[in-house]
Amino acid sequence: MTPPTPRTVRFGLFEFDPRSGELRKQGRKVRLEGQPVQILIKLLDRPGELITREELQRELWPADTFVNFEQSLNAAMKRLRHALGDSPNNPRFVETLARRGYRFIAPVSTPAGSAVSHPAPAPAVGSLAVLPFGNAETDPGTEYLADGITETLINHLSRLPGLRVMSRSTVFRYKDKTLDPRAVGRRLGVDAVLLGRVLQRGEALLVGTELVEVQNGWQLWGEQYNRPLADIFAVEEEISREISEKLRVRLTGEDRSRLAKRYTQITEAYQDYLKGRYHLNRLVEGGLKKAIECFENAIRRDPNYALAYTGLADALGMLGFIGLALSAEVMPKAEEAARRAIEIDDSLPEAHASLGGIFKNYEWDWAAAEREFKRALELNPNYANGHRMFASYLAAVGRPEESLREIRLALELDPLCLPIHVEAAYNAYMAGDYPRALEEALRTLELEPQFAPAQSILGQIYEQQGRYEEAVTALEKARVLANEHPATLAALAHVLAGAGRTQEAREMIDQLAERSQQQHVSPFWPAMAYAGVGEKAAALDALDKAYEQHDVMLVWLGTEPRLDSLRTEPRFIEIQRRIGLTPLADAARSGA
Repeated sequence: MTPPTPRTVRFGLFEFDPRSGELRKQGRKVRLEGQPVQILIKLLDRPGELITREELQRELWPADTFVNFEQSLNAAMKRLRHALGDSPNNPRFVETLARRGYRFIAPVSTPAGSAVSHPAPAPAVGSLAVLPFGNAETDPGTEYLADGITETLINHLSRLPGLRVMSRSTVFRYKDKTLDPRAVGRRLGVDAVLLGRVLQRGEALLVGTELVEVQNGWQLWGEQYNRPLADIFAVEEEISREISEKLRVRLTGEDRSRLAKRYTQITEAYQDYLKGRYHLNRLVEGGLKKAIECFENAIRRDPNYALAYTGLADALGMLGFIGLALSAEVMPKAEEAARRAIEIDDSLPEAHASLGGIFKNYEWDWAAAEREFKRALELNPNYANGHRMFASYLAAVGRPEESLREIRLALELDPLCLPIHVEAAYNAYMAGDYPRALEEALRTLELEPQFAPAQSILGQIYEQQGRYEEAVTALEKARVLANEHPATLAALAHVLAGAGRTQEAREMIDQLAERSQQQHVSPFWPAMAYAGVGEKAAALDALDKAYEQHDVMLVWLGTEPRLDSLRTEPRFIEIQRRIGLTPLADAARSGA
């Protein structure tokens, strides 16, 4: 006895009635008639199985019918794909098997007792990549909104228990690239990818989303949101909640509260915050200053917006860290912002990590820095940047094995992040493990050959290995890529001196002096250059100045091998004592 045909079949956002041939999407009828309907019936009757072209010809194009079968079948499939919003190159529903036929690949559900077969259940999803949402608007001024929604969803979902979520810096390497999401998912080693597009029309916000299982390409979930822009918070919350349900993540009451948490109720403040993050992620002087302006605007709109204070702390701290401003000018303001964020909301891992970085780089309060980094990672163990920052701290205080462990965790969470890769090389370099450092530096350059920090650390490694000509070549390239940043000039001076090219080294020192007349130059860099040419007194004078300015680069005083010629100097030992680094590093090395 043939089982009865089911009344409705559901897949993705669609419902299909095989008896009437009626196709609906979210309750709205989709126009579909003729041969495409018959093809869909055949595919849904045996989901997951190959329906051959010969079978379709035999049953839908009888032999006595005079038609151009190939042309007619292709046209019918094109109409079917159009109705489903499907693509032959990146199928969600109907997969083409070249010269053989077609297969329905999406999960199918039917009423209880239905005879329709189902594909094997999708594998459990324990890892996810939120790919950069596309900006469907041609106006680049709205790009921040698509980027911001992506970043917000990553932050929300990374805190779900049992779910590993790729970090922002890794997924954003795929921004503006036309790629097969399943191929990206396989490369990242995740079980599922979330895709989306954002369109802002005045005060209207349209967001389309799709959750795709990587192995088979099944659509696990999809939704279209057409809301007022003021409802952006609700849209982000619904997406996060729907994904957690579709992935069967078991949520506690605390988890659900975290997903529904809003850091501000003011849409305009949130937009300012997203613009601030957009500019901050570009890491250039103009972008950092614009980011600061946006975060301050968000705070003016909502003085209790903890995330905006965290963003402000990050932007100010970055100005000091990359040498675009005196540490003493920006770091106290950054600390004030980070403390204010924690005062408003102690559960923000980003705020604790920011404060930990300030304690480490500016205050030299090593115990407080470690406490804040550990607190950040306790709040969010999937916080890749938190693991990176903690690894840097551990490297600075002479705990290399712990540093290696943390940087590996960061790389697992953020495998394509260039700063994390280069910091893995830098930390190994500071530990004196030059073979491992070289391996990490070369791996970074495989990802991005034009990444200046990777070229710079490569040159420093070659110098310590006595490969001076290779070191000079790498550092000359870094100098060009970094637009003659003082760090690269100092590095060149040091390696040229080591290669016996003292006159050229002194020319680099002169360039540093000229640069310092035009902009802020960290005194740490002239100290490095002077150490290279053997001018110890000048080097120590520069380090004294760095101490007076609370220069952030002094955190490497205990481990930087290019300063080894100064280590027995009483003035050098005294600076180490003042910043509290030597006792802590010695204790760490002795296992105390």
